[in-house]
Amino acid sequence: MNLNKKICALLTVLFVSTASSQYYKDNISVVLFKASFVEEVSIKKYREHNTHIFDYENSKHEDYFINESIEFLPTIVLYSNGKEVYRVQGGITLRLPEDYEKDLKKQLDKLIEDRF
Repeated sequence: MNLNKKICALLTVLFVSTASSQYYKDNISVVLFKASFVEEVSIKKYREHNTHIFDYENSKHEDYFINESIEFLPTIVLYSNGKEVYRVQGGITLRLPEDYEKDLKKQLDKLIEDRF
């Protein structure tokens, strides 16, 4: 295999791995970053959208926490086509704010409305 083909193969592998690593941000996505030592949070009610859960104690999820600059747990991030639209964090209390569901729903409604 000559050098040009090797470079092409390497670039293809890098592109495919980069493209697939962002799957959790596709369309409208609600992503929960959590750990067992913080308040239990459910995102089941948002199943009509893409939902993903990343656990701090799962070593396979470590890169997601780093790449998304997660500083507090729990954290919920709302994405629209790869872009972060809304973030709510637990802060030092390790609990999400009381009204986070209302604010998250408002942001989701706005995203859906903007698509039409």
